[in-house]
Amino acid sequence: MEDKNRKIIKSIVMVTQISINMLVPIFLCAAIGVWLSRLLNTQVCFLVLVFIGIGASFRNVYILTKSFYSADMKREHDRLEYIKELKNYSSQHPEEAQEYKEIIKTKRYPENKGPARK
Repeated sequence: MEDKNRKIIKSIVMVTQISINMLVPIFLCAAIGVWLSRLLNTQVCFLVLVFIGIGASFRNVYILTKSFYSADMKREHDRLEYIKELKNYSSQHPEEAQEYKEIIKTKRYPENKGPARK
């Protein structure tokens, strides 16, 4: 139960961080753009700085989510490598692979009398 609560809290923190990382650069650049636009009497500064803020916010979110999911990506990569190694081993040792397939066919847990096996 505690692991589930930890995941929920981690997800809430992640959403909060994404929100802050998107809003702060946009509003900061917009505020500087408004100030420069008033100072220079032009709207171009505001538009340019808003687009720079949007770009910076998406860059921040990309970096944040990349670091957040890096552990999951590594685990997935390791799992795929393990499966690849097993396939290579079974192709190099077909006699052992056939024995394993026979064992799997004969041991389908016949003692299990679950609801689907009445």
